[in-house]
Amino acid sequence: MSASLPRFDNPLIEPMVSVVVVNYNGCEGLLRCLKSLFIDGYPHKEILVVDNASTDGSRAMLENLMASSDCQVNLLWSDRNLGYAGAVNLAMRSAAGCYLAILNMDVEVDAGWLEPLVAFLDAHPNVAAVNPLIALASHESINAAGQDIHITGLGFNKGLGRPLAEAGRNAFPISGIQGGAFVVRRSILELTGGMDARGFLYHEDVNLSWLLRLMGLELYCVPESLVRHDYFLSMYPAKLQLLERNRWAMLLAYLRWPAVVLLLPALILTEVLMWGYCILRGPAFGAAKLRSYKWVFSEWSHIRSRRHLAERLRAVSDWKVLSNLKWGYAWDQFRVLGKERGRSRRQPAELPM
Repeated sequence: MSASLPRFDNPLIEPMVSVVVVNYNGCEGLLRCLKSLFIDGYPHKEILVVDNASTDGSRAMLENLMASSDCQVNLLWSDRNLGYAGAVNLAMRSAAGCYLAILNMDVEVDAGWLEPLVAFLDAHPNVAAVNPLIALASHESINAAGQDIHITGLGFNKGLGRPLAEAGRNAFPISGIQGGAFVVRRSILELTGGMDARGFLYHEDVNLSWLLRLMGLELYCVPESLVRHDYFLSMYPAKLQLLERNRWAMLLAYLRWPAVVLLLPALILTEVLMWGYCILRGPAFGAAKLRSYKWVFSEWSHIRSRRHLAERLRAVSDWKVLSNLKWGYAWDQFRVLGKERGRSRRQPAELPM
């Protein structure tokens, strides 16, 4: 099928945007994120915060902020941690905008960040989603100018650590959306049934990007828009488990079997690299990798339902999708992760899965 994208044609009224911020125990970062959104000048937006059953005082902070501020925020409380995709789907049901701007809780936006993204989507009806240029909060370098998605489903931050100036000012196509900050057409996200929430956390942006590409749609980074992300590249066992189980579930859901067979050499090479990394990092990582396999087998009915969804929405072949992905690895990011030792500073005290 071919996705039909509505275009906003009234030049006198800017389209409504629902800005969705997903929070879990991110009280201080969330406050900075909201304050940056309050000073942004885009007039036709609403702000929705989904709190995933935080235990760190986020709720009290949000209630105090609403009582002391003229800026209106719609607060959605979940009684359990839905994960990132689940929280986005919850917000989508309450959102009024024709575009959804999805933000991590630890992102701060520059003034005027939203207008170029909306203008680009409105002018390019076959583009489903766009990234701003995401800068590292600590200095003037790139966190992500979109994602470089590998043919085996790995996702790498495009341009990580490079000077911001290297991104230029003109929009450019990307193989995948980086989930820390992006804008997507609500109609398209609804057509897919929302983001795949079964994976809980991590890799949901790669999953969505792959599905949008199967639908024959394009993805872009618009560096005229700038946001800043409190980020550094790190890995811990629970994160590796989530990334690996969700990567394999996606591949089994979206690739037809002839493509799986022809990709076997690349898939085997990626498995060798992942197991080498697990051996380097220690038994906890190896155990996490094994648990990822177990989860994939236990979720076969869900994978099968995603295969049906992908075939219903498919507009292009697997080969067309793969031709827009990366066939090489981001070795610099592998090296950074390989040098990491001990407990990650990003590792949460608990991560319900």
